[in-house]
Amino acid sequence: MKEKIKLIIELGRLNFLAAGFFLYTMGVLLAIISGVEFSYIYFIFGYAIMLPAHLSLSYSNNYFDIEADKFNKPVSISGGTKILIENPDLRKICRNIAIGLIIISISLAVVFTVLFSFPITYLGFIIFGNLLGWFYTAPPIRLAYRGFGEVANMINMGFLMPGIGYFTMSGNLDLFFLVFAIAFLIYGLHFMILVETPDMEGDKKAKKMTLVARIGRRLSYKITIFTLISASLYFLMIGYLGIYDSNVNYGIIYILTLIPLFVAIYGWFKKPFTKKIATKIAQNNMYTLVLFVLIINIYFLSIILG
Repeated sequence: MKEKIKLIIELGRLNFLAAGFFLYTMGVLLAIISGVEFSYIYFIFGYAIMLPAHLSLSYSNNYFDIEADKFNKPVSISGGTKILIENPDLRKICRNIAIGLIIISISLAVVFTVLFSFPITYLGFIIFGNLLGWFYTAPPIRLAYRGFGEVANMINMGFLMPGIGYFTMSGNLDLFFLVFAIAFLIYGLHFMILVETPDMEGDKKAKKMTLVARIGRRLSYKITIFTLISASLYFLMIGYLGIYDSNVNYGIIYILTLIPLFVAIYGWFKKPFTKKIATKIAQNNMYTLVLFVLIINIYFLSIILG
């Protein structure tokens, strides 16, 4: 029994939650910088809504990706877990946990919306996020298998996760948030290419039409470097043109964006085109991306406290 409970917990891939929490916190900090007063109740309640939604992704992906996972080796950033392959009796439990977590997330969003008189669009935002996560691999839509997985993840990482934090704290999504969301939509593509890189061969066999499976590692890595350059230039342009005046120094943001960019460029010279080397370089890039978001949060916090 203890062993099964351990396996069920492992299906949740809890290591992915840290990045989600950092993105949620980034949205909260942006809202405070925009002039909103911080609320512990809103902060905790908002993350209580997002946590089960985020966790549900791991369970639903493990359940619906079981065929693809037969061909892939689990690593820290991708490849599934193979737990359901080796323990088929846990499949129904995994699916039910995913559904239950979505119900919890939406139910808490209903309570929050009613309790604090939030606009109905807030509830719609949460429902949309949960459905997007579910249909990433779930039939009949199966976005990841139809070539739309990257778009779904860009929205998830760049808009929804920080958006829940911002929306929860401020009660709306305004231009200030969108300025940053545009850039993080771009980083969402970078993230997705990293996740897909180790699984290229297995995804091809499973007919999971990811970007990397369709065009290969070499071209995909070129695209990821281009996305990072684009994001850096975007923040440089925002600062230079003064498109949106705020307490944020976009020059500092630009300098910070060079961290993941330089790591990615360094990775290119390691020729990350074979599975073994590509997996290691993708992991290094992923850890750097999470560190980058954390540093951004520290900078935002320094603005608030300063």
